[in-house]
Amino acid sequence: MKKITFALILMMICGIVVNKIDAQTNTLKIGVFDMDQMVQSMPEFKTIIQPKLVAFQKDSLGAQKDQLDTLFTNARNTYNNDSLAKKSVTIVSYDRQQLEYLYSQEVNWEQYVQQATQQKYAEVAKPTYDKVIASYKKVLANTKVTLVLKPTAVQDVVGWKAAVNLFELVAKDLGVKLNNGEENASASNK
Repeated sequence: MKKITFALILMMICGIVVNKIDAQTNTLKIGVFDMDQMVQSMPEFKTIIQPKLVAFQKDSLGAQKDQLDTLFTNARNTYNNDSLAKKSVTIVSYDRQQLEYLYSQEVNWEQYVQQATQQKYAEVAKPTYDKVIASYKKVLANTKVTLVLKPTAVQDVVGWKAAVNLFELVAKDLGVKLNNGEENASASNK
């Protein structure tokens, strides 16, 4: 009986010790970071990405909008002329379908511009994102952060300042200098 009691006590002590060791090794370390905000802080954003997006919107999308307006005007004129000339129902129906299609493109133009701009942004910003992601992964490995949250997720939490500000570490790794306003904004406002 003494051996069984001793074995049970020994197992309980081992369980408590293992539990405490496991709890110490699995501590939660929180980091604060926003990939988009870091990319926008990079020098390439203002010198390469933004100018390319502005040029894309002006040159490519502007030309597409002019062409769409011209096609729409021509389709409307064709439909009106064919209707007044009492052309066959098939021709007038075809003209109306073309006009409706172009009209839907006109109505949805802003949505198209937004999607096209987002696609162009993804294309143009990819090298910068890749650079930031590589640095971010390196910093995560070095800091052993186990949970990364966006700044907006922690701004109202009391005691969140204990979280690791990954903005500063990634910027340092990339050799990018953040001014104090950007550091504070990245750490607390966004």
